[in-house]
Amino acid sequence: MILRALTVWAALSASAAFAQSTLPQLEARARELKARGDAQGALAAWQQAAALDPKSAPIQDEIGFLLAVLSRRDEAVRHFERAIALDPRYAAAHYHLGVACWLAQDPARAIPELQAAAAAEPGNFDYRFFLGNAFNATGHYGEAVPELAAATAANPKHAEAWNQLGLARQNTGNAAGALQAYRRAVALDPRDLDARNNLGFMLVNTGKAEEGVAQFRAILAADPDNLMARVNIGFAHLQKAELDQAEADFRNVIRSEPGSAIAHYDLAVALKQRDDLEGARSELERAIALDPRLAEAHYTLGIIHWQTAEFDEAAKELSAATAIAPDYAEAQFMLGTALKQKGDLAGAETALRAAIRLNPADPGPYNTLGQVLRLKGDEAGSREAFAEGANVKQRKEAELGKMLQKK
Repeated sequence: MILRALTVWAALSASAAFAQSTLPQLEARARELKARGDAQGALAAWQQAAALDPKSAPIQDEIGFLLAVLSRRDEAVRHFERAIALDPRYAAAHYHLGVACWLAQDPARAIPELQAAAAAEPGNFDYRFFLGNAFNATGHYGEAVPELAAATAANPKHAEAWNQLGLARQNTGNAAGALQAYRRAVALDPRDLDARNNLGFMLVNTGKAEEGVAQFRAILAADPDNLMARVNIGFAHLQKAELDQAEADFRNVIRSEPGSAIAHYDLAVALKQRDDLEGARSELERAIALDPRLAEAHYTLGIIHWQTAEFDEAAKELSAATAIAPDYAEAQFMLGTALKQKGDLAGAETALRAAIRLNPADPGPYNTLGQVLRLKGDEAGSREAFAEGANVKQRKEAELGKMLQKK
């Protein structure tokens, strides 16, 4: 009883001390307790501070942050919202609310909050980096690029920022930029096997297969069971048109890791290159069953359906690919082509215009758009699309000619 009474007395004494403190004293005490790792004590101090200054956005944000640390997410969100209501340009509250919503798997709400934070403080590394990662994770690679470029400019020694920038550039068709970013990531953190795998993949994808394989061998030396390195060695053989070896590599991986969606996908690509469309179709369906968000598997299955004149099925798979990865220019182009074949001219036009926006240097979508507009009776629009497609093709041929002259 005596011990309990002393404990209660100590708590009341502390509360009384808080009550008699000035606002600066409470804020200093809260920061001290937070630095010590005493989230509950810091929260109590900030709550006392809020009673003295109820219109302070920073205090409401601090309370929200500590509530989040204590796993009281719903309460935390309300305090972040209160901070934003008090000061709509208070970047930290937007950021913390965005992170809370992201952790709650609500990207539709998280991303606008993260954007607000980055807009309020464009030089803040954390804000730009987290926003770029969120764009990558939701397949908005084109929007990720400027955020991650800003993040690497703010902190050029952050290896994962370079790795994520490489991923964004890779998925927007900037192979040279992706390669440069992955090289920086690996140079900054040679032990990061994910970045090294990405580097090896891009080396293989840009015609440097042996350099890529050397990266995969280095990964396997550190981690002999690394799944992606084993898959990517098969990918290197695939790029070199060594289809027998590629197929054997992928089947070996599947024997030991039957749940690997990417191994089933890569095996499907090898089988497709051997004109075994049924075998490829089966492997793609398996890959999608294992990982429904594998955009490349939906795309390749859509292409097989298109090749076999199954345009409804093709459009379904290509729509799935673009839903997962909205910046997937080739999938938008082929979706537009499939929709044209099945008579959905309005849908075809939308997809083709998206493809042109994402990759204006590809003449193919312009020409297909010209056909769609002609079928819709828009002769002027059709002529304009065909003319622009011809101009793009001419520019590409001129660039290729210059490259050949340099060689």
